[in-house]
Amino acid sequence: MKKQLKKKLVKIATNIITADDISDITEMYAASKELYEKLAVLKFIEEELNDIEIDVSKNAIAAKFEELANAVMHENKHVPESNPHQEDIIIPGMDTIKDMVSEMPMSAEAEDVFADFMAKPALMKNDKELFMPVETEQKVNEEVKKSVNETFQKEIKVGLNDRLAFVKHLFNNNMEDYNRVISQLNTIATEERSIAFIVNMVKPDYNHWAGKEEYENRFMELIARKFS
Repeated sequence: MKKQLKKKLVKIATNIITADDISDITEMYAASKELYEKLAVLKFIEEELNDIEIDVSKNAIAAKFEELANAVMHENKHVPESNPHQEDIIIPGMDTIKDMVSEMPMSAEAEDVFADFMAKPALMKNDKELFMPVETEQKVNEEVKKSVNETFQKEIKVGLNDRLAFVKHLFNNNMEDYNRVISQLNTIATEERSIAFIVNMVKPDYNHWAGKEEYENRFMELIARKFS
């Protein structure tokens, strides 16, 4: 793995040093950033994995990496989101890059267990916020809106005309009884239990709504609409 990293480092550094056009700052920055990242991985292998034998299982190496990564993430919690000394952050000069490449030690290859790590760079806190897909935010907003709508739909909605008709024909002109029944129905979670409540607990108190089928059907429609 180290040889592969060295080849990539030499190639990137050579491209940077021999570039004819250095006016594209963005491209130069990206190349320098890639060089730095690969140097960081090589440095990590040299300093942290020397105590692991080459023929050891991938699990041992991965465990070592995970332990150190967790330590880095823990320290990152104390880093402020905005750097007050950002002007102090510089990219190494060309001479520094050449020296770093030429001084890299040659050593035995380790298993290429960091292929996925190199292919999928970790994102810091601000990176996650910067690159959060717009679809994710839209989905959250839609779910919140849906939740609010469902909350309102869980209550039985009765218009003024229907309410007056129900009180007169189904509840013997007793508004208090009507409100009590509606309040109870709004606490019941299923349509089946709501119907059972009406049939077994309400209708017997009002002569089973005999001859009031038209108003009963309308009342039951509003109950069913709550669960539609």
